[in-house]
Amino acid sequence: MNVTVDEEKQLKALIRQYIEDESKVEKLVDYLSRHEVAGLEVFSYLGFNKMNKYLFQPVNKEVFIRRIPFYFHKSQKRNLDDLGTVYDFVSRVLEYSRNNYEEELERFYNTLEKLYYDYKLDTVTIFNYTIRQTGYVGEFESIYTWLHYLELAQKIGLDEKTPKHLIVDYNIVREKTGLKPVIYQIDDMYIGNYIERHGNILKMSGIFPCDRNNQPILKWIGVRIKNAKRIWVDVNDRQKGFLYVEIAPTTKVWGLNVYGEAEDESDIWYDLYTGPLLMDFDYEVIKDRRVVIGMTQKQVAEAIGASSRTYQKWERGETTPDGHFLLRLMNVLDIKELSEITKIHDVDDE
Repeated sequence: MNVTVDEEKQLKALIRQYIEDESKVEKLVDYLSRHEVAGLEVFSYLGFNKMNKYLFQPVNKEVFIRRIPFYFHKSQKRNLDDLGTVYDFVSRVLEYSRNNYEEELERFYNTLEKLYYDYKLDTVTIFNYTIRQTGYVGEFESIYTWLHYLELAQKIGLDEKTPKHLIVDYNIVREKTGLKPVIYQIDDMYIGNYIERHGNILKMSGIFPCDRNNQPILKWIGVRIKNAKRIWVDVNDRQKGFLYVEIAPTTKVWGLNVYGEAEDESDIWYDLYTGPLLMDFDYEVIKDRRVVIGMTQKQVAEAIGASSRTYQKWERGETTPDGHFLLRLMNVLDIKELSEITKIHDVDDE
Protein backbone atom coordinates (compact mmCIF):
# COMPACT_ATOMS: atom_id res chain seq x y z
CA MET A 1 0.00 0.00 0.00
CA ASN A 2 1.49 3.34 -1.06
CA VAL A 3 1.73 6.14 1.46
CA THR A 4 1.90 9.87 0.92
CA VAL A 5 4.85 12.00 1.95
CA ASP A 6 2.87 13.40 4.90
CA GLU A 7 1.89 9.91 6.05
CA GLU A 8 5.53 8.81 5.89
CA LYS A 9 6.56 11.84 7.95
CA GLN A 10 3.92 11.04 10.56
CA LEU A 11 5.05 7.42 10.65
CA LYS A 12 8.69 8.41 11.13
CA ALA A 13 7.72 10.87 13.88
CA LEU A 14 5.85 8.09 15.70
CA ILE A 15 8.72 5.62 15.37
CA ARG A 16 11.33 8.16 16.53
CA GLN A 17 9.51 8.40 19.89
CA TYR A 18 10.53 4.82 20.59
CA ILE A 19 13.55 4.11 18.37
CA GLU A 20 16.46 6.53 18.60
CA ASP A 21 18.67 4.99 15.91
CA GLU A 22 17.76 6.81 12.69
CA SER A 23 19.00 3.93 10.53
CA LYS A 24 16.53 1.61 12.26
CA VAL A 25 13.76 4.16 11.75
CA GLU A 26 14.48 4.12 8.02
CA LYS A 27 14.66 0.32 7.97
CA LEU A 28 11.29 -0.03 9.68
CA VAL A 29 9.63 2.45 7.30
CA ASP A 30 11.16 0.56 4.37
CA TYR A 31 9.96 -2.79 5.75
CA LEU A 32 6.41 -1.48 6.21
CA SER A 33 6.38 -0.08 2.68
CA ARG A 34 7.11 -3.59 1.34
CA HIS A 35 4.87 -5.71 3.56
CA GLU A 36 1.11 -5.78 4.14
CA VAL A 37 1.59 -8.15 7.07
CA ALA A 38 4.27 -7.65 9.71
CA GLY A 39 5.84 -10.93 10.81
CA LEU A 40 8.25 -11.89 13.55
CA GLU A 41 11.21 -11.20 11.29
CA VAL A 42 10.67 -7.45 11.61
CA PHE A 43 12.19 -7.49 15.11
CA SER A 44 15.36 -9.36 14.15
CA TYR A 45 15.57 -7.14 11.06
CA LEU A 46 15.79 -4.16 13.40
CA GLY A 47 18.05 -5.88 15.93
CA PHE A 48 15.36 -6.39 18.61
CA ASN A 49 15.65 -10.07 19.47
CA LYS A 50 13.60 -10.43 22.63
CA MET A 51 10.40 -11.15 20.73
CA ASN A 52 9.85 -14.77 19.68
CA LYS A 53 7.11 -16.72 17.97
CA TYR A 54 5.30 -17.24 21.27
CA LEU A 55 5.24 -13.55 22.18
CA PHE A 56 4.25 -12.10 18.81
CA GLN A 57 1.62 -13.06 16.28
CA PRO A 58 1.77 -11.64 12.71
CA VAL A 59 -0.59 -8.70 12.19
CA ASN A 60 -1.50 -6.51 9.26
CA LYS A 61 0.50 -3.36 8.71
CA GLU A 62 -2.11 -0.94 10.06
CA VAL A 63 -2.38 -2.90 13.33
CA PHE A 64 1.41 -3.09 13.63
CA ILE A 65 1.72 0.67 13.24
CA ARG A 66 -0.90 1.24 15.94
CA ARG A 67 1.09 -1.00 18.25
CA ILE A 68 4.53 0.49 17.61
CA PRO A 69 4.39 2.40 20.94
CA PHE A 70 4.04 -0.91 22.78
CA TYR A 71 6.41 -3.06 20.73
CA PHE A 72 9.30 -0.61 21.04
CA HIS A 73 8.76 1.00 24.43
CA LYS A 74 12.04 0.96 26.38
CA SER A 75 12.27 0.84 30.14
CA GLN A 76 14.95 2.65 32.13
CA LYS A 77 14.77 -0.17 34.72
CA ARG A 78 15.46 2.30 37.51
CA ASN A 79 12.42 2.02 39.75
CA LEU A 80 8.77 1.01 39.84
CA ASP A 81 7.87 4.13 37.85
CA ASP A 82 9.69 2.91 34.73
CA LEU A 83 10.26 -0.82 34.96
CA GLY A 84 7.78 -2.65 32.74
CA THR A 85 7.87 -3.47 29.02
CA VAL A 86 5.52 -5.28 26.69
CA TYR A 87 7.88 -8.27 26.84
CA ASP A 88 7.27 -8.64 30.59
CA PHE A 89 3.51 -8.63 30.13
CA VAL A 90 3.19 -10.89 27.10
CA SER A 91 5.54 -13.38 28.76
CA ARG A 92 3.05 -13.63 31.62
CA VAL A 93 0.17 -13.91 29.15
CA LEU A 94 1.95 -16.92 27.65
CA GLU A 95 2.62 -18.41 31.07
CA TYR A 96 -1.00 -18.22 32.27
CA SER A 97 -2.93 -18.63 29.01
CA ARG A 98 -1.29 -21.51 27.17
CA ASN A 99 -4.55 -23.07 25.96
CA ASN A 100 -5.94 -19.87 24.43
CA TYR A 101 -2.80 -17.82 24.10
CA GLU A 102 -3.53 -16.17 20.75
CA GLU A 103 -6.93 -14.90 21.91
CA GLU A 104 -5.52 -13.65 25.20
CA LEU A 105 -2.60 -11.94 23.44
CA GLU A 106 -5.01 -10.10 21.13
CA ARG A 107 -7.17 -9.11 24.11
CA PHE A 108 -4.09 -7.75 25.85
CA TYR A 109 -2.99 -5.64 22.86
CA ASN A 110 -6.53 -4.35 22.33
CA THR A 111 -6.50 -3.25 25.97
CA LEU A 112 -3.21 -1.41 25.47
CA GLU A 113 -4.61 0.33 22.41
CA LYS A 114 -7.65 1.55 24.35
CA LEU A 115 -5.48 2.85 27.19
CA TYR A 116 -3.16 4.65 24.77
CA TYR A 117 -5.51 5.97 22.09
CA ASP A 118 -8.86 6.29 23.87
CA TYR A 119 -7.70 7.37 27.34
CA LYS A 120 -4.54 9.19 26.19
CA LEU A 121 -2.20 7.43 28.61
CA ASP A 122 1.50 7.31 27.73
CA THR A 123 3.40 4.03 27.55
CA VAL A 124 5.44 4.67 30.70
CA THR A 125 2.21 5.01 32.67
CA ILE A 126 0.57 2.05 30.93
CA PHE A 127 3.40 -0.37 31.63
CA ASN A 128 4.14 0.80 35.16
CA TYR A 129 0.92 1.86 36.88
CA THR A 130 -0.16 -1.70 37.64
CA ILE A 131 3.34 -2.56 38.89
CA ARG A 132 2.98 0.15 41.50
CA GLN A 133 -0.49 -1.14 42.36
CA THR A 134 0.35 -4.85 42.64
CA GLY A 135 4.09 -5.00 43.28
CA TYR A 136 4.52 -7.41 40.35
CA VAL A 137 5.91 -6.88 36.86
CA GLY A 138 3.70 -8.15 34.05
CA GLU A 139 0.47 -8.55 36.03
CA PHE A 140 -1.69 -8.40 32.90
CA GLU A 141 -5.01 -9.16 34.63
CA SER A 142 -4.69 -5.93 36.57
CA ILE A 143 -4.45 -4.03 33.25
CA TYR A 144 -7.90 -5.39 32.38
CA THR A 145 -9.19 -4.26 35.77
CA TRP A 146 -7.71 -0.81 35.17
CA LEU A 147 -9.39 -0.48 31.77
CA HIS A 148 -12.73 -1.55 33.20
CA TYR A 149 -12.33 1.02 35.97
CA LEU A 150 -11.72 3.74 33.35
CA GLU A 151 -14.78 2.67 31.36
CA LEU A 152 -17.00 2.75 34.45
CA ALA A 153 -15.49 6.02 35.72
CA GLN A 154 -16.18 7.63 32.37
CA LYS A 155 -19.85 6.64 32.61
CA ILE A 156 -20.30 8.51 35.89
CA GLY A 157 -18.09 11.48 35.01
CA LEU A 158 -15.00 10.69 37.08
CA ASP A 159 -11.76 12.01 35.58
CA GLU A 160 -9.17 10.25 37.77
CA LYS A 161 -7.24 7.89 35.47
CA THR A 162 -4.63 6.60 37.89
CA PRO A 163 -6.19 6.43 41.37
CA LYS A 164 -3.84 5.95 44.29
CA HIS A 165 -5.54 2.69 45.23
CA LEU A 166 -7.10 1.07 42.18
CA ILE A 167 -8.78 -1.73 44.16
CA VAL A 168 -10.69 0.85 46.21
CA ASP A 169 -11.74 3.17 43.39
CA TYR A 170 -12.62 0.22 41.18
CA ASN A 171 -15.10 -1.07 43.75
CA ILE A 172 -16.48 2.43 44.22
CA VAL A 173 -17.28 2.81 40.52
CA ARG A 174 -18.60 -0.75 40.35
CA GLU A 175 -21.09 -0.02 43.10
CA LYS A 176 -22.05 3.35 41.61
CA THR A 177 -22.83 1.69 38.28
CA GLY A 178 -24.85 -1.12 39.84
CA LEU A 179 -22.22 -3.87 39.76
CA LYS A 180 -21.25 -6.09 42.66
CA PRO A 181 -17.91 -5.17 44.27
CA VAL A 182 -14.87 -7.41 44.19
CA ILE A 183 -14.49 -9.28 47.49
CA TYR A 184 -10.91 -9.83 48.66
CA GLN A 185 -10.60 -13.10 50.53
CA ILE A 186 -8.19 -13.54 53.40
CA ASP A 187 -5.06 -15.67 52.96
CA ASP A 188 -4.08 -18.60 55.10
CA MET A 189 -1.53 -17.66 57.75
CA TYR A 190 -0.14 -21.17 57.55
CA ILE A 191 -1.60 -24.30 55.99
CA GLY A 192 -5.29 -24.55 56.84
CA ASN A 193 -5.26 -21.75 59.42
CA TYR A 194 -6.58 -18.29 58.64
CA ILE A 195 -6.26 -16.65 62.05
CA GLU A 196 -3.22 -16.18 64.23
CA ARG A 197 -3.98 -15.36 67.84
CA HIS A 198 -1.82 -13.30 70.19
CA GLY A 199 -3.60 -12.95 73.52
CA ASN A 200 -6.81 -11.04 72.84
CA ILE A 201 -5.71 -9.99 69.32
CA LEU A 202 -6.57 -11.94 66.17
CA LYS A 203 -4.38 -11.42 63.09
CA MET A 204 -5.35 -12.14 59.48
CA SER A 205 -3.35 -11.78 56.26
CA GLY A 206 -4.43 -10.58 52.81
CA ILE A 207 -5.40 -7.57 50.72
CA PHE A 208 -7.55 -5.18 52.73
CA PRO A 209 -9.05 -2.22 50.85
CA CYS A 210 -9.25 0.80 53.13
CA ASP A 211 -11.01 4.15 53.10
CA ARG A 212 -9.21 7.49 53.16
CA ASN A 213 -8.86 7.22 56.95
CA ASN A 214 -7.06 3.88 56.55
CA GLN A 215 -10.01 1.99 58.01
CA PRO A 216 -10.75 -1.40 56.44
CA ILE A 217 -13.82 -1.51 54.19
CA LEU A 218 -15.16 -4.74 55.63
CA LYS A 219 -17.98 -5.15 53.11
CA TRP A 220 -15.28 -5.72 50.45
CA ILE A 221 -13.29 -8.21 52.53
CA GLY A 222 -14.04 -11.92 52.82
CA VAL A 223 -14.41 -11.83 56.59
CA ARG A 224 -17.36 -11.14 58.88
CA ILE A 225 -16.68 -9.82 62.35
CA LYS A 226 -19.28 -9.32 65.06
CA ASN A 227 -18.94 -7.76 68.53
CA ALA A 228 -15.24 -6.92 68.33
CA LYS A 229 -13.71 -4.30 70.60
CA ARG A 230 -11.59 -2.85 67.81
CA ILE A 231 -10.64 -3.57 64.18
CA TRP A 232 -7.65 -2.07 62.36
CA VAL A 233 -5.10 -2.82 59.65
CA ASP A 234 -1.39 -2.57 58.97
CA VAL A 235 -1.04 -2.49 55.18
CA ASN A 236 1.45 -1.22 52.60
CA ASP A 237 0.80 1.14 49.68
CA ARG A 238 -0.82 -1.75 47.80
CA GLN A 239 -3.17 -2.35 50.75
CA LYS A 240 -1.63 -5.74 51.40
CA GLY A 241 -0.77 -6.69 54.95
CA PHE A 242 -2.64 -7.63 58.10
CA LEU A 243 -6.07 -7.15 59.62
CA TYR A 244 -6.26 -7.11 63.42
CA VAL A 245 -9.25 -7.74 65.68
CA GLU A 246 -9.31 -7.09 69.40
CA ILE A 247 -11.71 -9.70 70.68
CA ALA A 248 -14.41 -9.55 73.34
CA PRO A 249 -16.16 -12.47 75.12
CA THR A 250 -18.90 -12.44 72.45
CA THR A 251 -16.77 -11.82 69.35
CA LYS A 252 -17.49 -14.00 66.32
CA VAL A 253 -15.44 -14.23 63.10
CA TRP A 254 -16.29 -15.98 59.82
CA GLY A 255 -14.18 -16.41 56.67
CA LEU A 256 -15.60 -16.49 53.14
CA ASN A 257 -14.89 -19.69 51.19
CA VAL A 258 -11.62 -20.24 53.05
CA TYR A 259 -12.12 -24.00 52.93
CA GLY A 260 -13.90 -24.05 49.58
CA GLU A 261 -17.24 -23.20 48.02
CA ALA A 262 -20.39 -25.30 48.11
CA GLU A 263 -20.96 -27.96 45.43
CA ASP A 264 -23.16 -25.53 43.51
CA GLU A 265 -20.32 -22.94 43.72
CA SER A 266 -22.28 -20.76 46.11
CA ASP A 267 -20.48 -18.99 48.97
CA ILE A 268 -19.90 -20.51 52.38
CA TRP A 269 -19.02 -18.53 55.49
CA TYR A 270 -16.89 -20.73 57.77
CA ASP A 271 -16.54 -20.21 61.52
CA LEU A 272 -13.01 -19.03 62.30
CA TYR A 273 -13.32 -17.80 65.88
CA THR A 274 -16.04 -17.91 68.55
CA GLY A 275 -15.86 -16.01 71.84
CA PRO A 276 -16.27 -18.00 75.06
CA LEU A 277 -19.64 -16.51 76.00
CA LEU A 278 -21.05 -17.79 72.72
CA MET A 279 -20.07 -21.38 73.51
CA ASP A 280 -22.08 -23.89 75.53
CA PHE A 281 -21.67 -27.57 76.38
CA ASP A 282 -23.72 -29.64 73.90
CA TYR A 283 -25.12 -32.30 76.23
CA GLU A 284 -26.92 -34.13 73.40
CA VAL A 285 -23.59 -35.14 71.88
CA ILE A 286 -22.43 -37.23 74.85
CA LYS A 287 -25.60 -39.29 74.75
CA ASP A 288 -25.27 -39.81 70.99
CA ARG A 289 -21.63 -40.84 71.33
CA ARG A 290 -22.36 -43.16 74.23
CA VAL A 291 -25.04 -44.97 72.22
CA VAL A 292 -22.77 -45.24 69.17
CA ILE A 293 -19.97 -46.94 71.11
CA GLY A 294 -22.46 -49.13 73.02
CA MET A 295 -21.96 -48.08 76.63
CA THR A 296 -24.52 -47.58 79.39
CA GLN A 297 -24.73 -44.44 81.52
CA LYS A 298 -23.37 -46.41 84.47
CA GLN A 299 -20.40 -47.69 82.47
CA VAL A 300 -19.46 -44.19 81.32
CA ALA A 301 -19.85 -42.80 84.85
CA GLU A 302 -17.61 -45.52 86.28
CA ALA A 303 -15.01 -45.03 83.53
CA ILE A 304 -14.56 -41.34 84.39
CA GLY A 305 -14.94 -41.65 88.19
CA ALA A 306 -18.29 -39.87 88.48
CA SER A 307 -21.56 -41.00 90.05
CA SER A 308 -24.32 -42.26 87.76
CA ARG A 309 -26.62 -39.50 89.04
CA THR A 310 -24.08 -36.81 88.15
CA TYR A 311 -23.58 -38.23 84.69
CA GLN A 312 -27.33 -38.44 84.09
CA LYS A 313 -27.64 -34.72 84.85
CA TRP A 314 -25.00 -33.99 82.19
CA GLU A 315 -26.89 -35.98 79.57
CA ARG A 316 -30.13 -34.14 80.44
CA GLY A 317 -28.41 -30.75 80.29
CA GLU A 318 -29.20 -29.97 83.90
CA THR A 319 -25.55 -29.44 84.83
CA THR A 320 -22.24 -29.15 82.97
CA PRO A 321 -19.07 -31.20 83.60
CA ASP A 322 -16.04 -29.27 84.80
CA GLY A 323 -12.77 -29.36 82.85
CA HIS A 324 -11.48 -32.41 84.78
CA PHE A 325 -14.48 -34.56 83.91
CA LEU A 326 -14.80 -33.07 80.43
CA LEU A 327 -11.35 -34.35 79.46
CA ARG A 328 -12.22 -37.81 80.76
CA LEU A 329 -15.53 -37.79 78.88
CA MET A 330 -13.79 -36.91 75.63
CA ASN A 331 -11.37 -39.77 76.15
CA VAL A 332 -13.99 -42.41 76.94
CA LEU A 333 -16.43 -41.32 74.23
CA ASP A 334 -13.68 -40.88 71.60
CA ILE A 335 -14.37 -37.17 71.12
CA LYS A 336 -11.24 -35.63 69.64
CA GLU A 337 -12.10 -31.93 69.46
CA LEU A 338 -13.85 -29.60 71.87
CA SER A 339 -15.80 -28.24 68.91
CA GLU A 340 -17.60 -31.61 68.72
CA ILE A 341 -19.26 -31.05 72.09
CA THR A 342 -19.69 -27.30 71.77
CA LYS A 343 -22.94 -25.55 70.89
CA ILE A 344 -22.57 -22.05 69.45
CA HIS A 345 -25.01 -19.22 70.19
CA ASP A 346 -26.37 -17.24 67.27
CA VAL A 347 -24.97 -13.73 66.87
CA ASP A 348 -27.53 -11.09 65.93
CA ASP A 349 -26.80 -9.23 62.69
CA GLU A 350 -25.61 -5.69 63.02
